Amino acid sequence: MVMKKKAQAAMEFLMTYGWAILVVLVVIGALAYFGVLNPQNLLPEKCTLPMGLYCKDHIINGGTPGSIALKIENGMGQGIMITNITIDGQILNGCTIDLKTAAPGGADTYNLLDGWHLANGDSGSVTITCTSVAEFSGKTKGDITLIYCDDTSLDDTDCGNFAHTIEGELMAKVE
Repeated sequence: MVMKKKAQAAMEFLMTYGWAILVVLVVIGALAYFGVLNPQNLLPEKCTLPMGLYCKDHIINGGTPGSIALKIENGMGQGIMITNITIDGQILNGCTIDLKTAAPGGADTYNLLDGWHLANGDSGSVTITCTSVAEFSGKTKGDITLIYCDDTSLDDTDCGNFAHTIEGELMAKVE
């Protein structure tokens, strides 16, 4: 007889909490179905580069051709010449700019070096053209690769030999 009472208590416990767990699962399922728990709605937009270079603002324009605009600030303690920026991602195709020939505001030459010159503490904006940015409603992720050298390099060959590559990340809504 004692075993039956324990079994009945266990069954009542499981049934009571089983229904409660089932209700919680239904609520979570409904939230996910209606998009409330969509990770793209929960994650913030961000543009990050390693310490010293700061991505202050960004925008992704969709279409063919698409474009990505970045505002970059130099806090590395010295001037740099940025020679190339490439962004690859889920829907970002062919997003690259050779800044030796297409620096913002026209070809830039500093100290006989070709590229985009950013003095220490300065910031500037660059627009990177993509072959296409797929039509997409939501946020997308891209990997930023930026190649630069110190603005104290002797010439373009020296800049190429001592080029530094840094990588960052971009998560933004396609406008």
